[in-house]
Amino acid sequence: MTTPSERLIEVQGLRHEIGGRCVMDVASFSAGRGEHTLLIGPSGSGKTTLINVITGLITPTAGEVRIDGQSMSSLPPAKRDQLRRRTIGVVFQTLRLISALTVRQNLSLAQTLALGQAEPKVIDELIGQVGLGHRADAMPRELSQGEGQRAAIARALCARPAIVVADEPTSALDDANALAMADLLLSTAEATGATLLIATHDNRLRDRFPRTLALTPPQVAA
Repeated sequence: MTTPSERLIEVQGLRHEIGGRCVMDVASFSAGRGEHTLLIGPSGSGKTTLINVITGLITPTAGEVRIDGQSMSSLPPAKRDQLRRRTIGVVFQTLRLISALTVRQNLSLAQTLALGQAEPKVIDELIGQVGLGHRADAMPRELSQGEGQRAAIARALCARPAIVVADEPTSALDDANALAMADLLLSTAEATGATLLIATHDNRLRDRFPRTLALTPPQVAA
């Protein structure tokens, strides 16, 4: 069990409502350095909402999120952006690669925004780790779906974040590719020392993660 000083993610009493309807309710959750967690549940259980709250993209109706000891949920937007860029790498459901830039240029821009400068050697090493060394100068439209996902993972890791969050990274993949993607996320997180949190409804990934947080749809008051 992690001690408070080791916790990178701490969640307490989180609840979020939209139009008066509860869409996410999590009493408590924490993840320490190097802990990899599968956040699993059916559609409507609040997985994506929880990811967006943890990364500071939305403000919860109630409760608190602390990232590396700082209260993400109470920071003003500009400070949240700074904390997210410095601490969290996000792999979104949609790849969000900049279409006018090559794979290498996408990583260079993301690293510059997070760290203030690009480190070409680190970028090339990371591109190689995800198996895209031969596609470093390709444009996003020239990539296959699997290559694009690998590029998105490399972009999330290029600033050496303490936390990597992935939202439904395997939902559109067949069995073999889904398990390969999970293994890639795990191996690259291990290589960079990152804590990994994957939100999914994909039960095929359960065996890859010794630690899970299961969400259920919030109860609707009678």
